[in-house]
Amino acid sequence: MSVADNFTDFYSGTSFVFRMAVDEYNSERNWTGLIDRYWLIVEELIADPRAKQLPFMDNPLPTLGMVICYLLWVLLIGPMYMRDRKPMDLRRVIIFYNLFQVLLSGYMFYEHLMAGWVRGYSLTCQTVDYSDSPLSRRMFNLCYVYYLSKLSEFADTVFFVLRKKQSQITDLHVYHHSLTPIEAWILTKFIAGGNATLPNVINNFVHVLMYFYYMLSAMGYKIWWKKYMTEVQIIQFVICIAHCINALATGCPFPRFITTLLLINASIFLALFMNFYIESYKRKSKSATAKVSAEASKPGLESTKEVSGVQELPPVEALPPTEPEKISHLRKEDGPEIIPLEDINNNDSRTVLESEKKPLEVCPTDAKEGAPEGEAKGTVEDGSVEPVQQPHQQDTTGLRQRIVSNEAAERDAWTGPTKTVELASG
Repeated sequence: MSVADNFTDFYSGTSFVFRMAVDEYNSERNWTGLIDRYWLIVEELIADPRAKQLPFMDNPLPTLGMVICYLLWVLLIGPMYMRDRKPMDLRRVIIFYNLFQVLLSGYMFYEHLMAGWVRGYSLTCQTVDYSDSPLSRRMFNLCYVYYLSKLSEFADTVFFVLRKKQSQITDLHVYHHSLTPIEAWILTKFIAGGNATLPNVINNFVHVLMYFYYMLSAMGYKIWWKKYMTEVQIIQFVICIAHCINALATGCPFPRFITTLLLINASIFLALFMNFYIESYKRKSKSATAKVSAEASKPGLESTKEVSGVQELPPVEALPPTEPEKISHLRKEDGPEIIPLEDINNNDSRTVLESEKKPLEVCPTDAKEGAPEGEAKGTVEDGSVEPVQQPHQQDTTGLRQRIVSNEAAERDAWTGPTKTVELASG
């Protein structure tokens, strides 16, 4: 059996390895020697010999170690480190990081097409080419770059932790970023080509759109097609599931074990993304619609007033129009006259009796001429002034006009127009 020549009889190879492992265990050797011998058998039997000289490809321990460090940072070390610190401003770093991922994903998408999927690969069934031909080598190198790109995507979660965006670190996010490096390692180590690379092609195309969206968001743009990004990712997994089912149903010589693993993995991702889509968009939209309809159905609900940025103060209430009439009526009575006075500082009105008023002073020249007291009245009653019985009579016409105009101005002040004041809010 030559499994390494064409990796199609995976079931026979795994059965052979399992039987040898059981025999080694029954030979009472220690566990360390058993694991070493088992790994050598795997290396010699089914591993791609081209992967032995590449970094991190000799055994899975480096990759598993990086995944464990990633989980420790995301779930324990990172939150503890940032607990008493302010979120870091990484906007520029994130912009350049997303630009790098857009360019890298675009390059890998182009290389996947040029290395096989537009150069003779079958969409229904494609086995792995382990030869050293230019296209086979090109596809193998691309699979290794794909593996390294999954390690670089650990930075997505690291940025979330440093910016204290814990709500973005969901179970789906952690599961995806911790599992894909292991998948990419298996791809490069054992099956660098064939049917297993179709999900990579679609994934590269989706990542071009996704990281371009992240880059625009970091630059401050409002993107309207976020919802459709999740729908594209769901379509990606539906295509992968259909492709795996077709390979299993038609008896494609691609390893059935790997095809089954790809089918299970795509189904898990489809369920997680569907749950995320429903939680993020469908239920939120339904709850928002129900809330609006409930508020609209409330009895006596007043229509919402548009806010223009200007605060309207209540209108100044005018004094009752009957107040001046009462004052003028009191003036006509025989009692003492009541005149409204206004305090400019306090803006309130009060009344004074006639007895509180000062009498008009007599011209000094008249007093010198010996005018008898009591012949001139210096008070004003009913808006008129009595003439003084003197040889030289004082002209009171101007005084009468000033008093009448003052009374008219006071009446206008009492019955002034109502005004509305607008205060611009800060």
